[in-house]
Amino acid sequence: ASCGLASCLVFCVALIGGTVSTLSSKIMFGFTTTDSDGQPMIYERPLMQTFVMFVAMTFALPLYYGFLFFTGRPFPNVSRKMWFILSAPACTDMLGTMFAMIGLVYVTVSVYQLVRCFVIVFVAILKTTVLKSKLHAHNWAGVFMNAAAVVCVSASALFDPSSGSNVPLGISCILFGCLVMATQLVIEEKVMSGDNTPPLVVVGMEGFWGTVIMLLVIYPIAYLIPGNDHGSYENFYESCIGIWNNPALFRVTMGYLCAITTYNVAAIFVTFLLESVWRSILENFRPIAVWGSDLTLFYVITGGAFGEAWSSSSWLELAGLVVLLMGTATYNGSLRWSAFDYSEVDGDQEYLAPTPDRFSSPMIAKSPGFVRNIHGGNGYQAIPGTEKSMQLGRVPRTTDDLPQTYQQRGDRFV
Repeated sequence: ASCGLASCLVFCVALIGGTVSTLSSKIMFGFTTTDSDGQPMIYERPLMQTFVMFVAMTFALPLYYGFLFFTGRPFPNVSRKMWFILSAPACTDMLGTMFAMIGLVYVTVSVYQLVRCFVIVFVAILKTTVLKSKLHAHNWAGVFMNAAAVVCVSASALFDPSSGSNVPLGISCILFGCLVMATQLVIEEKVMSGDNTPPLVVVGMEGFWGTVIMLLVIYPIAYLIPGNDHGSYENFYESCIGIWNNPALFRVTMGYLCAITTYNVAAIFVTFLLESVWRSILENFRPIAVWGSDLTLFYVITGGAFGEAWSSSSWLELAGLVVLLMGTATYNGSLRWSAFDYSEVDGDQEYLAPTPDRFSSPMIAKSPGFVRNIHGGNGYQAIPGTEKSMQLGRVPRTTDDLPQTYQQRGDRFV
């Protein structure tokens, strides 16, 4: 696929949307607002951010069906069974994102973004033990390099005197969130493989189910758990009041919602308008863009009110970032070492590194990525208007690339 003006624009929109969604989620935690009693409170509410994320995902449904309606295209035939099946990955999305958001409260946004890449380790374990897939030597080398990178990044956070005492808790929550999100590989390839549901429908329905479960299950439980939020762990009403009482927080929340929706849509078209390598470039650019933007916020835009300062431990984090990029490139085979044999994978690259932005959540990486169809066959669903260029794999997903390993064979993704 040629990299024309439209393709470059879509790539930039996806990169900006993913970066803004990550930054705004951390910025929201730094606001001070007032509750229903007029008392000041710091807006550290990971459940509300998870809820807003699912609401943003739900917007994929009206966007997709509205596009089909106004262009006169037929609606896809999505079975009633699939509407309910999508509640399963929505549950893992919800649990993984909640833990990731809790972890983000205690670490900087750059550490959060980089630690999430440990997901490649969990995916490798699940692919080999549960799905019985084979990883080549260079894949395992990439896995170990990514693990080493996350160790460096975690150490930089622990050695930073300004990080606080809850950094180990934050990193543990993020890692557990990665483990939960990695289980989506099993759910999608065991339960959903062979389905032709369009990607935006998958994103939208997971958003719908996530919103319903948050309102009917998670928030009632959070209300009953004792805590500092008017006697609860997190009070939904007080969370909404806090957003409403601070206009700046309200604007950031709306920006967070719009950024997630934008990223979900744009990331799909990155896959279809550009060659698959650009998807990997997009995912590798995210940590760099997030960290660079966070430093700019601190030193240039907000004068230290928001963002992240550079410290002596940042050099160790930078080293971790370099190792992470090398590990991902090694896993994908784009960075080759003479010690490994690539003859089995040349021309049939099945294993693309599962980075965070290939999942359905923008935070764990929610970008509509696509899952490899391991059963082969036909039945690939094309995005309207792109039927003559590329076609979409059967089981679409979204967020950084976990189990969503996709590959390009000829004119299709498998």
